[in-house]
Order: sequence, then structure tokens, then C-alpha cells
Amino acid sequence: MTRSVFTQTLKEQRRGLIGWSIGFVIVPMMYLPSYRSLEEQGSLDIKQNKMYEAMGLNDFASATGYLNATVFSLMGLLLMLIFVVSFATRSVTQEENGTLDLLLAQPTSRTSLLCQRFAALAAQTTIATAALTLSVVAGANKGGLAVPAGHISAAGVGLGLLALGIGAITLLVGAITGKRSLTLGLASLVAVGGYFANNLGGDLVRKLSPFYYANGGAPLVNGWNGIHLAILTALIAVAVAGSLAAFNRRDLAV
Repeated sequence: MTRSVFTQTLKEQRRGLIGWSIGFVIVPMMYLPSYRSLEEQGSLDIKQNKMYEAMGLNDFASATGYLNATVFSLMGLLLMLIFVVSFATRSVTQEENGTLDLLLAQPTSRTSLLCQRFAALAAQTTIATAALTLSVVAGANKGGLAVPAGHISAAGVGLGLLALGIGAITLLVGAITGKRSLTLGLASLVAVGGYFANNLGGDLVRKLSPFYYANGGAPLVNGWNGIHLAILTALIAVAVAGSLAAFNRRDLAV
């Protein structure tokens, strides 16, 4: 293999990344440009119920509430999580398709292999987050949502770090199990559990969820929260460290 694992991963998954990035650009443009007309029609005066509360949708009428409800607590969040879990699962469950033995036959250690896989995932997540955030800024301007671009960027970075944290947890599960279906299922369970813990739990339970640190400080209203972003970064570091320990110790089926 003449390329590094990092560049090879990006090359192999480039078409998927392009497709997902286009999707991240389209989603905000489906919702945000129509905000002003919906507001004038009174269509955003929606009565709250427990289902909306469970989904973290507490305000549709204000600009920040509408933006959070449509992108950062719903479609954008959901798509970002599906994206990162699927890409991370593909990167760490190669025993089943027989490619892991070819990679380890090269002068590449297990630590280097997994670190390069994570670096590729981080690069892919950065690209996807940038595509979504720039589209949100453009859509907000077109729809007349008076939300500062800096606050949108803060929410975008929080979402990106959350996604990368879930991706790192997916790497950890994959490093432990080596099974695609099991990794996909357990990582999805962690994501769903964290989502509902943040939206339905009490103060203590919410603060145990990584979702709280991505959006709990209301970045669309308050802007950057360095402490929350640092906690998400620490979660990523811990998950990657655990992945390295598990991958180096496990007997591989190669």
C-alpha cells in the first residue's frame, strides 16, 4: 500500500463524503429561507406537547428557536449522527471484510493505524460540519433570521464536536468488538440514549450526556462556551485513548 492509511481512507470514502456534504448544504435551505413568511402567517405558533419536549423542540416562533428546532436539534443533528456513526463503523470493522490483515501486513503499527483512521474521521467530520454551518449562515440570511454568524458558528462547532465524540465512541466499540452490526447497534444506542437523557432527564442526568455540552448552553443565543467545548474535546480524547488500548490488546481475526 503506497498511500498512508489516512489518505487511503479519505480516497476510498470521498464519494460518500461528497454526497453527505451536499446533503448538509441542502437541509438548511429546505427550512430557513421560509422562516419570515411562516412567521407572518402565524404558522410557527405551535402548541407545545411532550413529544416536542422529548425532541428538544421548545420554541418555534423566535429566530433562534426555529433555527435550533429545524437544524441543531432535529434534521441537522440527526443527519450528522448517522453520518459519523456510519463512517466510523466502516473504518474500524475491517476484520469481517478481510482488509485488516492487508493493512497490518504493511509497516504500520496498530496504534498508527487507528490514529490515522481517527484523523480521517476528524477531517471528514470537519468538512461536513463546515458545509452545514456555512449553509445555515446563508439560509439564515435569506430567511431573515436575526442570528449572528458567530453564534451560528458556535452552535456548528458544538455539533461537530458532539458528532466527533459519538464517532470516537463508535471507534471504541469497534475496537472492542470488531463486529460491524454490533458496533453500529451499540453506537446508535449510545447516541439515542444520550439524546433522550439530555431532553428528558433532570439536571444531573442531562449533564452526563454529551448532547448537553453541544447545545445545552444555547449557543445560538449566548455564543461560544469554551468550557462545554473543552468537555466535548476531553470526551473525544478519552474515547480515542480507550480505542487504542482495546485495539492493541484484542486478538484480531486476521
